[in-house]
Amino acid sequence: MPQLPQFRPSLTLLAVPLLALLATMACAAQEPVLPGPPAPPPPPACVTPSGPLAAAAVTLGVNPSVRHQTLAGFGTTVRLFDDPHLTETFDPATQRGAVIIPAAEQNRILAALYSELGLTRVRYATDPGVEPVNDNSDPTFTDLSRFDFRWKRVDGHVDYVVAARPFGVTTWFGAPIFPEPWMSKTDPGEYVEWAFVQIQRWRALGQTLPYWSIFNEPTGLQGTGTVSAAFVRDAVKLLGARLAAASISTRLVIPDDVDPARSLAISQAVLADPVARQYVGAIAFHLYESGTAEPNLRSLEALSGLARQYAIPLWMTEWYTPDWFVWARTMHAMLANYDAAAVDYLWGFFGQWDGRSAELITINTTGNGYTGFVKSQQYWTMGQWSRVVPAGAITLDAVSSDPGVQATAWLVADHLVVVALNVGSSAKSVQVALGAGSPCVRTMTAERTSGFETARVLDPVTLTGPGFTTTLPAGSVTTFVVRP
Repeated sequence: MPQLPQFRPSLTLLAVPLLALLATMACAAQEPVLPGPPAPPPPPACVTPSGPLAAAAVTLGVNPSVRHQTLAGFGTTVRLFDDPHLTETFDPATQRGAVIIPAAEQNRILAALYSELGLTRVRYATDPGVEPVNDNSDPTFTDLSRFDFRWKRVDGHVDYVVAARPFGVTTWFGAPIFPEPWMSKTDPGEYVEWAFVQIQRWRALGQTLPYWSIFNEPTGLQGTGTVSAAFVRDAVKLLGARLAAASISTRLVIPDDVDPARSLAISQAVLADPVARQYVGAIAFHLYESGTAEPNLRSLEALSGLARQYAIPLWMTEWYTPDWFVWARTMHAMLANYDAAAVDYLWGFFGQWDGRSAELITINTTGNGYTGFVKSQQYWTMGQWSRVVPAGAITLDAVSSDPGVQATAWLVADHLVVVALNVGSSAKSVQVALGAGSPCVRTMTAERTSGFETARVLDPVTLTGPGFTTTLPAGSVTTFVVRP
C-alpha cells in the first residue's frame, strides 16, 4: 500500500422551608457552639512540570487547543457463530454450520473482542430470505405472515447483540449484502418495506437498532447488480420518514460503498437533498478497489470535507489486510488525516479456512471439530488504539517534525493518549511536547506492538517537564497514556 499522505484539513441551590429554618435558629440559641475540625487546606494549584525536555532527533507536538472529531468507537463486521460461511462447513440436518463452538468459548471470544480489546461496535451482515416472495404489491401495506425473521435473517443477530452487550457493545447496525432477488433496483418502495420490518423486529425484541446501513456496497451488491445514487437517496427519504412516523430512533448510514470514490458520488447525491439529509446518521466507506490509490485518497479528502460541511460523522466500516503494520498505518491515516470518527475491521472472528488474514480472531477447526481460537497481530495492533481511546474521546492535533514518525492524540476525560508509529527502518529518538492546555500531568505509561512484540508494557515514567522523550523502534506502534 502506498504511503497515505498526511492530510489534516484546517479547519442548587438548596431551598429550606421557613419553619424549619426558624426551628434551627431556636436550637442554635439554646445550645453552646462547639468548635469543629479545622477546614482542610485547599488543594495545591495544578502546575505542569516545566523542566527542560531531553533533546531528540524528532519532535512531536500535541496541541490540546486544536480539536477535531469526537470518536464514535472501533468495531468489526460479524457473522453468527453457527453461520456456515464462518467455518465453511454445513450440516444438512440443521441447515447451519457443522462446527459447533461451545457457549463458553463463544463468551471467551466476545470477552476478547469487547472487554479486552475495547471494541464497542457490531456491524452485522444480512442475507436474503427475510421476504423470500413479495408479500403483496403494496409496499405501504405489510403482511407480516410472509416474513421470516428466524436465525441469521434477524433474530440470531439480536441474540448476538444481547450476548455481546454485557461485554461492552454499545452500537450495532445491519448492512444488507443484497436485497431479495425479486426486488426492483429502480423502485425503492419494496426495499423500504423490507428494511422497515426488520428494524421494527429489532425494536419489538427490545434492542432498537441505533443505525441501519442502506446497503453494503451498493455499487457491487455481490453480483446482483448496482443500485443508483438516486435509489439510495429515495430509499433514505422513504425509510427515514417511515421510521420517524413510527417514532423509531434508528439513524441511516450511507453509502457503505466499496471505496471512497464511489462513496463520495452517492453521498453527494443524497446529502444534496435536505429531506434525505435529515435522516443520515453517518457517512461510511470501505477501502477496497485500490481504495488507497491517489484518486481515492482525493475522494477521501472530499468525503471528509462533506462530513464536516454537514456535521455528520465519517466512518470507515470495512477493510482488511494481511499485513499488521499496514493496518496500523491505515488506522492512523483514517483517524489523523481524514477525521474518521469510527474505524471497523472486516471480521471480528472468522474461520481459518479463509486464509486471507481478514479477521482479528481466527477460529481453528479440524474437520468439523472446533479446536480453539488465536488472536492475530492485527488484533493487538487495533488494541493500541481501541483499548485506551473510548467513544467520546476528542481528537487533538499531533504534529511530527519527521514524516517517518506519525501520531494521533486524544483527550480522554482528564488524561491524554498519544499513539505514535515509527514507519522507518531505524529507531527514532522522539521528544513529545504536550502543549498549553494539557491536563496537569505527572506520570506516563506505555505499551508497544511491533514485529516481535504484542502490547508489551513499558516501564512507567514520572514526568519532569512538559512532556517526555522516548525511543520508538523501527516498525512499531506505541501508545502513551499521560495521567494526572
